[in-house]
Amino acid sequence: MRVLFVCMPHPTHWQPMAPLAWALRAAGHEVRVAGQPELAEAVTGSGLTAVPIGTEHWYAADPHAPGLLGELLVAGGSEHVQDFDWAGEDPAAWEHESLLGLEHVLISALFAAIGSDSAIDDLVAFTRSWRPDLVIWEQFTLAGAVAATAAGVAHARFVYGPDITLRARRAFLERTAELEPEHREDPTADWLSSVLARFGRDYDETVRTGHFTVDVTPPSTRLDLDRPTVDLRYTPYNGPAVLPGWLAEPVTRPRVCLTLGVSDEVERSGATPADILAGIADLDVEVVATLGAEQRARLGNVGANTRIVDFVPLHDLLPSCAAIVHHGGVGTRATAEAHGVPQLIIGYGWDTRTKAARNQELGAGLYLPDDRADVASVRAAVLRLLEDPSIHAGARKLRDETAALPTPAAVVPTLVGLAERHRGVGA
Repeated sequence: MRVLFVCMPHPTHWQPMAPLAWALRAAGHEVRVAGQPELAEAVTGSGLTAVPIGTEHWYAADPHAPGLLGELLVAGGSEHVQDFDWAGEDPAAWEHESLLGLEHVLISALFAAIGSDSAIDDLVAFTRSWRPDLVIWEQFTLAGAVAATAAGVAHARFVYGPDITLRARRAFLERTAELEPEHREDPTADWLSSVLARFGRDYDETVRTGHFTVDVTPPSTRLDLDRPTVDLRYTPYNGPAVLPGWLAEPVTRPRVCLTLGVSDEVERSGATPADILAGIADLDVEVVATLGAEQRARLGNVGANTRIVDFVPLHDLLPSCAAIVHHGGVGTRATAEAHGVPQLIIGYGWDTRTKAARNQELGAGLYLPDDRADVASVRAAVLRLLEDPSIHAGARKLRDETAALPTPAAVVPTLVGLAERHRGVGA
């Protein structure tokens, strides 16, 4: 079988997919990974074959509104995104006007930005030429769904967090159906219909949802969307790494990890590493802070209990940690779950607040909105993570739920069967 993975050009979105690609390759299947040119290094660094698509950085190639992407992620941005109640428990309460605005922003700033015309044209050409049996596309990279539909092959969304955009999409369709036909508008269907028309294909909702979903999150953390889903155990992978010598030394005090990812979203929204570190500087712990060069330059003095490092693989660091403070990033949250580490998530927007709220509901950690993450609140939260046995029990329960999911190798036969079931669809 031939399997084509398609991902947006960001390593942290590719890394959760890599173990499944390895498993398919180890089982004897052919694997290729398509993405904008800046993804190629992450793909080849993981030992797989990259297929560059598009000719420019994806921001520059976006013919719609590239500047809006940052507003999706940073507090104070687009009201349709930041003021939207992503974590709301009752989607029936969402108003049609808000959902319609959200659809417009997501298409312009996210889906059409990643799926530029040049990237889609290249991807469709490669897919029709290589003829994969299955396309697995990262949940925001709708170019993969377009290419699979154009080629008439099975395709699946790969999900690594709460499926907030699909839940909003479902609510939008429900609200739209309540309107008179002349008042109905669907930006997603309009955009994808115009794209698919270039390749002689029509739009249907599977282009947005995939024929099925591959989900690496523990079921208790998911949103209930009743989609056909292949459960997959998250296998921590942080890219090529060298184990630092200090990590092999015995841990003499409770170790707390601080990581805010590679994009500085939390710091741009209000909470700074300096504030967070100041909150735990007087505790009898060892703090390991993984911070980039720009973050380190803005730190100033830190506590004597703090070790600042540029990068360390979390799957090697977290087994030695008693707690972690982080921004709700994809791999950080999932790696902490896999190792049963209590988490303090500083939610700053997008899906991070949904992740953080659910983690707290499950008793596996705590949640602080970024605008409340001051020195005192961080200190109190970390102390509770270290001292509250119920949180440690909740984190272990989430670890056990993760471990009970099928491994990438175990999922391979399921994917082969699903690819066969959907073979030639729409061809």
